[in-house]
Amino acid sequence: MPDILITRAHILSLDPAVGDLPQADILVQNGRIARIAPRIDAPAAQRIDAAGNLVMPGLINAHVHTWETALRGIGGNWAGLDYFNYFHGRLAPLYTPEDTYLGTLAGALAQIDAGVTTIFDWCHNNSTPAHTDAAIDALRASGIRAVFGHGTVKPRPRPGERHFSEIPHPVAEIRRLRHGPLSDDQALLTLAMAILGPDYSTLEVCRHDFRAAMDFALLSSAHAWGRPGRLVPGGYRSLAAEGLLAGRHNVVHGNYFEDDELRVLLDHGASVTATPGVEMQFHVRRPLSGRVRALGGAASIGVDSEVGNKGDMFDLMRTTLLVERMYANQDAYATLQNRPAAGAAIGTGGSPIEKTAVRTRDVLEWATVGNAAALGMSDRIGTLAPGKQADLIMLERRGLHILSAQDPVQAVVSYAQPNDVSMVMIGGNIVKHHGALCRADQLEQLRPAVLASAERLLRDSQVPIV
Repeated sequence: MPDILITRAHILSLDPAVGDLPQADILVQNGRIARIAPRIDAPAAQRIDAAGNLVMPGLINAHVHTWETALRGIGGNWAGLDYFNYFHGRLAPLYTPEDTYLGTLAGALAQIDAGVTTIFDWCHNNSTPAHTDAAIDALRASGIRAVFGHGTVKPRPRPGERHFSEIPHPVAEIRRLRHGPLSDDQALLTLAMAILGPDYSTLEVCRHDFRAAMDFALLSSAHAWGRPGRLVPGGYRSLAAEGLLAGRHNVVHGNYFEDDELRVLLDHGASVTATPGVEMQFHVRRPLSGRVRALGGAASIGVDSEVGNKGDMFDLMRTTLLVERMYANQDAYATLQNRPAAGAAIGTGGSPIEKTAVRTRDVLEWATVGNAAALGMSDRIGTLAPGKQADLIMLERRGLHILSAQDPVQAVVSYAQPNDVSMVMIGGNIVKHHGALCRADQLEQLRPAVLASAERLLRDSQVPIV
């Protein structure tokens, strides 16, 4: 792997020891960041001139279902149980391994194109080992860094069959992956268990699944909401009491959690990932990103499903920022109304909000530092610092929509778009350069295949687009 020297970049390192540098060089050797300094002499290195551009850590998407990518734009108006009834009930059973491969590859490449260098690919349509292997093959083919979350299907049971909530995670399949293709915890592609958890499985299944994750030394992750009717009364409180949170665990959503349950998770070292774009379509309680921060935890965010929401992290950062500010402003206004003489203050015109509760840098850190911590990868990614993996992106500021953005952090969070990402590097490998993905031949074959897959799945499932 050749040495690469990035010169004259405006660096947003997000590392407190390195700081933000208006103009500096980055030397990449053997896939890692070797040096960051105002000027570096490395005459043998391949040079990339970043003058006028921002260089920052690659964005991290802490929760995404890439296998669903071929069916974007069918669920933007769904509500209630439409996602489960339509996608898991009618579409997922029709997926072939080839459909899984195509959706995963298209989704992973789209993430790279939008400046994402790492994803937690929560793959929960693994009806056969062939489906699992197809997803893994697609992730490898894309070149992205990924945690592959092996999940399970959620079909309607046939007469005489057990409900999926009563079926433990398939240990034999985890063993095959753990001792086979995903055995290396330092590789570009690593393994996790995407389990059912206390909202979607019985206590006995939770006991099995959490212990299996600990036995295999794997991160486990579960969707959870905290609404009435959970299959494990008490939710994570009950699991903690049984010692099941001793391993590494990630919770996704949790909008209805009470603070005491959220505190139990954080006290046990669990991470919590919010997906505000999807959550605000289907739910009424605020995302947990701000609540986690208020309790002293590291917030984490992901795009979740693209069937009804745009899947790039720039869009998600803006959505998260606005949603968190909306809820924080409502809280601040309610407090203000209860103060003496509040009416006079409110009636003077203008905004009653005196302080911005969530700032742009907060959200940028959630999409990088926080997400690296959620995946247990802070030692490798999330910031730019010597010794870290060379997972970084370069953003141009030439487009009229971003040209005059004065503050670089606000430029990234409030104005940047995927087409501003001119270069993406993952582990020292350049996978997007001069604004284009480096595997053009792959895209030419992929586009018609993805469209054909979507057409067949929609036709055979008869799922309406509403």
